[in-house]
Amino acid sequence: MASIELEDITASRGGQVLVRGVSLAIADRERLVLLGASGSGKTSLLRVIAGVQDVDHGRIRIDGRDVTHAPPRERDLSMVTQDGSLQPHLDVRDNLGFSLRIRRTPRAQIDERVEAEARAFSLTDLLSRRPGTLAQGERHEVALARTLVRPGQHAVLVDEPFARIDAPRRATLLRELVGLQEGYGLTLVVATNDQRIAMGMAHRIAVLDRGALLQVDTAGEMHRRPADVVVAGAVGDPPMNLIEGRIQRVSGRVEVAADDLRIPTWEPALTAHVGTRIMVGIRPTDLTLTDEGGAGVIHGTVRHRAFLGPSVELHVDDGQHTLSAVVPTPGVAVGTAVKLALEPADVHVFDAVTGLAITHGV
Repeated sequence: MASIELEDITASRGGQVLVRGVSLAIADRERLVLLGASGSGKTSLLRVIAGVQDVDHGRIRIDGRDVTHAPPRERDLSMVTQDGSLQPHLDVRDNLGFSLRIRRTPRAQIDERVEAEARAFSLTDLLSRRPGTLAQGERHEVALARTLVRPGQHAVLVDEPFARIDAPRRATLLRELVGLQEGYGLTLVVATNDQRIAMGMAHRIAVLDRGALLQVDTAGEMHRRPADVVVAGAVGDPPMNLIEGRIQRVSGRVEVAADDLRIPTWEPALTAHVGTRIMVGIRPTDLTLTDEGGAGVIHGTVRHRAFLGPSVELHVDDGQHTLSAVVPTPGVAVGTAVKLALEPADVHVFDAVTGLAITHGV
């Protein structure tokens, strides 16, 4: 079990900066998810923690011990890569027990642990098969189970754990992984570009972009108060609507303006930004259908709809943009003229130049 501390980490390879000044504290037994698009630096940060990527600057500590320049074998961490590498000449049973055998664990303990992991990951029927006969998703599951077989490790690092696994299996495997992590008391760090995985398993989420750490928080707080437009787009499904606008003063009153949308406000954080170019952020789930008019109402036409079980996502063209709205009424047809209302408290305002949040709620 382990706490992991990164202090101002910068890492590069071939002249390209992969990680930029990242400071991050991961608690013992925490599930932390590194979330970001391809090239955001999440895999590179995992490799830095594992010791397979050198750092140019900064410090790495595991349980308070400086391991910045220690080789991987001295960090007592396990890492599962995207390709889920296995020993091709061994069957699944021997692959699962491989790390225990090289540590000269008694055979009875190996068998007990392998059987337990095989049951947990529903791999019992695959134990006699070799990796070459498995589907990609099955190989990745075996690699993940093999990592968790080994007791006494400080932490497990997993890169895109469900990328090669069929959608119906992902939810089950996610629950199994969380259950095993809690049962073994492991520290778990997962890198993914899938926010559904992050929202479904993380104690905290760390959003990365171009090697920089943008925000670290719980899923709920990050959804309510994203630090910038990148985080706003990364957390929330469907993603937040972002509309270019401005903060202006009209007849002595400050208002948020975006195309035909006008929202009067006395929010002190906004009065200091009159004239600033902004991005107005609106969660699709915060828009509701209305028959009323007024300054906080968006008029548009439904161009597309997608059913989401008990609700439906509408793509509404307001003449300048296409906005997403999630509503509980499935009977709204394509081509219908609609009005969408929102509460000022649900409006997010970001600086259009820096992307940083100015206020959440106006």
